[in-house]
Amino acid sequence: MIYLRDFILNKHPGQTAFGLHRISGIILIFYLLLHIILHSTALIFGNDAYNNLAKRMDNPLAHLLELSIIVIASFHLLNGLRLILIDFFLLTRFQKGLFFAVKFATAFIGIYSLSIYFERLF
Repeated sequence: MIYLRDFILNKHPGQTAFGLHRISGIILIFYLLLHIILHSTALIFGNDAYNNLAKRMDNPLAHLLELSIIVIASFHLLNGLRLILIDFFLLTRFQKGLFFAVKFATAFIGIYSLSIYFERLF
């Protein structure tokens, strides 16, 4: 609970980026575990079980989850690059601007992915 209190009290962009990076990392770990488990159904239960599972995953909710994974992975990747820039090139003075660039690029990737999704949907 101490971390949550610090996260709420400290409104610095670096603290926000830190918290979101941790949350996105945990979400990506769970996604990768589920991804491996679902794809291993072909090995464990055979091709028919995998094909049935793939057909059930072809619905709007699953596609929305795919889009959210794209946005979460994009944020995690770009924020990791921001951390590398800050740590190795001593750019702590530009932390707020770099975090804004990460948010902007993540939003752009999300909107672009959404446009591709709607293009295929209709």
